[in-house]
Amino acid sequence: MILVTLALALPILSLQHALSPKDAEEINKLGKVFQESNKIAHDGIVLLEKVMDQLRDYECRRNQEDCAAWNAYRLGDALTESKANCDETPENEVCKKARDLLRMADNGSHKEILGGLVDLAEGVTKDELKYVNNLMDAVVDYICYKEPGKCTAMRVVSDVMRQGEDIVLSP
Repeated sequence: MILVTLALALPILSLQHALSPKDAEEINKLGKVFQESNKIAHDGIVLLEKVMDQLRDYECRRNQEDCAAWNAYRLGDALTESKANCDETPENEVCKKARDLLRMADNGSHKEILGGLVDLAEGVTKDELKYVNNLMDAVVDYICYKEPGKCTAMRVVSDVMRQGEDIVLSP
């Protein structure tokens, strides 16, 4: 399984989609570390999110297959961030967009939606992740240059991202 790379998406993995209980516990711990860093470096994380949105837009202009994977990737982030439960709020806009992307009936469960998004996001390849990570590192370096007091928190975000990838990408 390919990780939805940005640490913002780590909570999606806590659903234990194809993860052992130990790995799911580690992912949950990483998500908590990320949330603490988000309190300190929120503006930097918003910048990272915008860069990811630009990558999605680029892929959608370039190739329809990659577009679906990147849309799943970003919808997974949005669904996780909104803390929406598609079983409880089926009319939630993000839930509707996810069902549309997955060509799922209106009664698709929250678990089915998240599982489908994760599966579709696997189209973002391990090779692509290497370049995405390099780009994210450059953004973090820039943030550290501009806001040295937030650098540690931003490096933690980068670290959490890598640790999450290692857990999910390990055999």
